[in-house]
Amino acid sequence: MKSFKILVALLIGQFAFAQESVDSENASILKEVDSKNLIKINALALVTGNFSVQYERSISKKITVGGSVNYMPNRKLPFSNKIEDFVNDETTVSQLQSIELSSFSITPEVRYYFGKEVFKGFYVAPFLRYGSYSLKFPVNYTYEDQSLAIDLDGKVNTISGGIAIGAQWKIAKDFYLDWMIMGPHYGFSNGNLSGNQNLNEYEQMAINEALNDLDIPLIDYTYEVNDRGTKINIKGPWAGLRASVGIGYRF
Repeated sequence: MKSFKILVALLIGQFAFAQESVDSENASILKEVDSKNLIKINALALVTGNFSVQYERSISKKITVGGSVNYMPNRKLPFSNKIEDFVNDETTVSQLQSIELSSFSITPEVRYYFGKEVFKGFYVAPFLRYGSYSLKFPVNYTYEDQSLAIDLDGKVNTISGGIAIGAQWKIAKDFYLDWMIMGPHYGFSNGNLSGNQNLNEYEQMAINEALNDLDIPLIDYTYEVNDRGTKINIKGPWAGLRASVGIGYRF
């Protein structure tokens, strides 16, 4: 009888432990189902001196909606030391390496996950992007054997669309890793840069020659030089590529 009582006690304890485990697992699943939001910091952007925050909200078992906000403080053109790898003209290389740039962008998107549930597995994400870029662009020219420059500054606004592909994993309780492998996008740009400076006829000719020698890839522009200064109008196609490594918290 004593052995029987011990066996019953062990069975009851085992059942209680199993029930507790099931309850704990169910509670975890329910919490995850109720946690429809995910906010992320782009660690890759921080490495390059940018700030990027992304938000996702699940609207079905495999679909989320959200977007990202990106800000880059004033700095030299990113990867300016690599410009000469795809621009052959030395004058253009020198001009582009002298550009100072800051930017702000908003990128709404929709994600579809191919895994068993939302926020996990490979995904595709159609998106739109609005970007605003503030630039300071010195135009170098030679006048009377002197190397001079006229500083142009202004804004360029862009609207583009594309599709990103990537994968996302749960790495710890409520924490996720998001690797956006690539997100090519294409659209249009519009803006102008201007610099006010009194110029004589020969200075205007020198600046015209300098601008004529520029060969900036992927950007269409026109320019005007007169006795009051210089203006560059930018209007045409715009292309870019998104990539990110995000650390996220689900709530």
